[in-house]
Amino acid sequence: MPSAKRGYAMAESTTHAIAAHGASRLPNVEIDADGAIDRGAQNLPGNWESSKFNLPARLREAIPAIGEHETAIVMHNDAVVQGLSEVPFKTDVDRWGVLTVGTGLGNARFTNRTKVGG
Repeated sequence: MPSAKRGYAMAESTTHAIAAHGASRLPNVEIDADGAIDRGAQNLPGNWESSKFNLPARLREAIPAIGEHETAIVMHNDAVVQGLSEVPFKTDVDRWGVLTVGTGLGNARFTNRTKVGG
């Protein structure tokens, strides 16, 4: 699959850039609990919707380490990832939400919890 190899190369260079300089987005896809892409991967190169394809596992195989660290792959909805990136800046509110507009709509709702004993 030459097109999938190209996708891995792009992911690897992006991952190394993030690791070196201190975030990224997948199209609006539906991912099963086991990491298989159920639908929404029509814009990605190759057959990423195959029941035998597992994106996190394939990325780990293609990028086993970043620098001296083993690669950890976590996949989630783009709105959730965007919201998690805002956590350090949302200490003054109880709740906030994120809406993403792209190939589809994504949303996530977050609630700050009170620290125990503080």
